[in-house]
Amino acid sequence: MISSRIETAGTLVLEKDRYELSPRLMELREKIHNEEYLNNAIQQIAQVISKKLVEDPEELQFRD
Repeated sequence: MISSRIETAGTLVLEKDRYELSPRLMELREKIHNEEYLNNAIQQIAQVISKKLVEDPEELQFRD
């Protein structure tokens, strides 16, 4: 079941009822609110992209 609520900023947020969410999804929801977790995730993504750029820069070019 999907319910909606209004945030104080006036944005509409759709939110699944907590009882329907898997434990893994609940764990990930908590993690994205952790600044240290997000910083580490961003750092890992940057390292992977940097490595790809060094190994095969053509692979990451935009295509028309």
